[in-house]
Amino acid sequence: MPASIANLGPGFDVLALALDLWLEVEAESAEEPDWEFEGEGAELLNGSDNPLSVLAFRGWVSSEIPVGVGLGSSAAARVAAAVLQGADDPIGAAGREEGHYDNVAAAVLGGLVAVIEDEVQSLPPPGLEIALFVAPNPVSTEAARAVLPAQVDRADAVFNLGRMASLVHTLYTRDWERLGVALDDRLHQPERLLLYPWAAEVMQAAREAGAHGAAIAGAGPSVFAFCERNSAEAVMDAMADAGPETGYAMLTKISKAGYEVDD
Repeated sequence: MPASIANLGPGFDVLALALDLWLEVEAESAEEPDWEFEGEGAELLNGSDNPLSVLAFRGWVSSEIPVGVGLGSSAAARVAAAVLQGADDPIGAAGREEGHYDNVAAAVLGGLVAVIEDEVQSLPPPGLEIALFVAPNPVSTEAARAVLPAQVDRADAVFNLGRMASLVHTLYTRDWERLGVALDDRLHQPERLLLYPWAAEVMQAAREAGAHGAAIAGAGPSVFAFCERNSAEAVMDAMADAGPETGYAMLTKISKAGYEVDD
């Protein structure tokens, strides 16, 4: 199951993008749960909050996905749990448990997806590198949602509609110079930047180093940036310099593949 980034700026609870960072599971049925965890967040995965750890399977879980920092770790685990339990509709099963469907849909289908109520549509993913600043401390989705207002101003809604339209247009025209504007948002990022104000500095550093655009990854606090291959290293280094010393920066790619099952 791949990692994923939701929202992509203006696409709050609608857009998500699969990343080439993976959760791998090997398991067989057992009378009671018997799991081994390794990799990113192994100590966090081995707990009752992890949907895999409570399943009656004997197995092994290895993860490249940082936990609790906006990169879809819980969605990947829920998709894995749904697949192990034989769900006919892993997006539906995992999405109901997750409480939203954007990350789950990306983990299942790969690429870039838009979730419209009970329908998932695939969009053309940008042929760009992804630079990430991985936040040092987890922030729960619940905490990141709690800071959002229950109502938004009409002007902010119109602003986001325009940016969303611009982003979809840019995906088809491949005019990446427009991404900087297209990733702007007024529905969730301003409030979340109050929780982790350093993220704004990381986003600005990425843009100044040559990124086409940057935004909070999902609910945060990690940050992602779209960049060309020839500027990716410089963007990554700039994000590392601008962020907290206890975090780290890395490069990855968009995964066109979703989950895979080997019998």
